[in-house]
Amino acid sequence: MLSVPELYRVSSALASLGLTVDNNGVVADITAPFQSPAESPAALAGLHPGDRIDFQQMRCIPPNTQTCASLISIVGDLGGLGYNLPNFRADLVILPKSGTPPGTPSRRITVQAALAPLPWLDRLILLASTIATVIFIGIALALVWKRPGRMSWGFFLYAIWFNPGQGYTFYAWLQSWPLAMLAEQVIEAFAQGAGYAGLLIFAIRFPTDTVSPAWARLEQATPWIGLLIALCTLGIGADLFGIPTETLNDVMFCFGFVFDAGVILVLLLRLPTLHPQDEERMRWAIAGCVIGIPCYLIAELCQSSAIPFYLFGAAPPQPVIGLLYLSQGILAYFVGTALFRRRVVSVAIPLRRGTTLSFFTFLLGVPVLYLHEQITLFTEHWELPAWLWPLIVGPIVLVLLARLQDVAAKYTERVLNRRYHRARDTLHQAAIEIQQASGFDDVDNALTRAPAAALRLASVAVFRLIDGMLTRVGNSIGWAATDMRTLDPAQYPAFFAQLLDEKPVQVPRALADRPNLPGDDLFPCLAVPIRGGVTESVAVIFCGPHLSGADISFDERELLRDFAARAALGYDRVEANQLRQEIERLRQQLSTFCADDGRKPL
Repeated sequence: MLSVPELYRVSSALASLGLTVDNNGVVADITAPFQSPAESPAALAGLHPGDRIDFQQMRCIPPNTQTCASLISIVGDLGGLGYNLPNFRADLVILPKSGTPPGTPSRRITVQAALAPLPWLDRLILLASTIATVIFIGIALALVWKRPGRMSWGFFLYAIWFNPGQGYTFYAWLQSWPLAMLAEQVIEAFAQGAGYAGLLIFAIRFPTDTVSPAWARLEQATPWIGLLIALCTLGIGADLFGIPTETLNDVMFCFGFVFDAGVILVLLLRLPTLHPQDEERMRWAIAGCVIGIPCYLIAELCQSSAIPFYLFGAAPPQPVIGLLYLSQGILAYFVGTALFRRRVVSVAIPLRRGTTLSFFTFLLGVPVLYLHEQITLFTEHWELPAWLWPLIVGPIVLVLLARLQDVAAKYTERVLNRRYHRARDTLHQAAIEIQQASGFDDVDNALTRAPAAALRLASVAVFRLIDGMLTRVGNSIGWAATDMRTLDPAQYPAFFAQLLDEKPVQVPRALADRPNLPGDDLFPCLAVPIRGGVTESVAVIFCGPHLSGADISFDERELLRDFAARAALGYDRVEANQLRQEIERLRQQLSTFCADDGRKPL
């Protein structure tokens, strides 16, 4: 939980030397996180890109010295950009530049850390990342608690270290105790090795926590793979003892990308061997890995190494890096969803919705910036209370923009989802046909066929209220003739009370304990109530998952709800027609009786 202290940086800025040094001691940048070199303590002290730290004179032997603390502040935690506590002072030894006369001594300079700027956007992203880290680890811990096993423990080991959080505040505090910082680097190395090994075990065992013979040897090798990674990571810290390790650092970053690509490949290779229901859950895990892991690695590459400066001349802005870290939280959400739920909707739905939401976020960013500029100009001409903007105007604008964004994303996603439109049209046409049905059997069979065809469901059954009992009627799909025929509402009062609201309801697990129900592949996941104006118009459609094993989505539930409301009119019409026929039959009988008795009918 090294990220929790970052809450300090949300409210109180840390200091920085304005110096980025690689693991060979070469100065890569003298500006970040400041806006210009004129604000950077490193630049003001006379440092330039290309200068080189004298590792031999600054090595941590002995470790409990100001020189060692200074070296740790610039190359500790694998190097890259660093932060310090206010009033921190770094005493650096700089090697002579190439071309200087032989025997030129190294120069000593002192760099006094200055408070680093942290705009409100950076603070907001930092706060979100810290909260996401707590949630990330909380999900991993909940998995271990509810589903203990190698798979859950593997993901927990990964989540402990590879999470969306940042640890600058923690490292800034440790810089005053070099021995503690050295011990932390040893722990960090083995934590990374355990995290990589845990991720691989997770990929081999997800989602059933079992390993097939084809992957047994790879699982047996994971502890050794983790140990090798830990030793290599530990080797990067040799720069604190005067040994350049930038090449090893670059190799380990490249290995990280290759390793995580291998993990995704393992998941993809196991995908065709899974049960359809588990296959859909696996797609969630794959999507989370494809999005979250590369974003995290890119963020680490930009934050903890000098590679971006050598490749592009600069590192991405801090908000971009923060958003990349934050994207790692997607992995925990997708994995948690896949493991906590017995069935999941198609992963294409959250991916499509997330893409649409991101698009509108950037699209609305332009008017937000424009509005901010206009507000600035407005406040120059009108003297208004300072509290008015953050407490009233700001929240109102944010709520309106968030609502506009949500509505726009929702309807755009529906427009782009052609399967949704096909299902809606199919159910709409089926509802019209049901309203023209001539008998209860026709309505029962149409209520079964239409949802199964429109949404490609694995099982559908209709239970209609007959003599106080819900009785299975029509030609059920996915239900055997010997499966449950009647259901007493009195046995499940809470469940059927929810159905009175005429909204689709998740089928409770308590029903799974009943005998003579379809197997887990076909077990109903949604109950759609039908309530007409007469007794025979009360029914429930039990819908199973999709043929792919995916759960029924929220939009599909709304389609089924509208379909059920229209279908209730079909039941009402059939019963009304039967009543008319019964009245007509009784009238004819009465006319016949009156004629035989010599009286006029009424």
